[in-house]
Amino acid sequence: MNRDLTMKVLVWVIPVVFGAGGFYALITSTSASTSHDLAEVRVELDEHKELKAHPVTEERIDTILTEQRAVRAEQKEQAENISAICQATGARCK
Repeated sequence: MNRDLTMKVLVWVIPVVFGAGGFYALITSTSASTSHDLAEVRVELDEHKELKAHPVTEERIDTILTEQRAVRAEQKEQAENISAICQATGARCK
């Protein structure tokens, strides 16, 4: 009877001990690599912040700004024309 109890305990204890050891190894290796990876990411992010914008991106931004200026000039001209029409006809334009 004592031998059966010992076998049952071993069947349950051995997987629990190995599982706990594996879990501990996983946690310690993960925390060590995470802090190392985090340091690498911070360095890469700082380097990326210092980089000049990509030439294609700069060209697109310049194109967008040029187009916005043209739209604003056209809107200003249209507003002046509408204002002149309203004044000339005596209409109450709003």
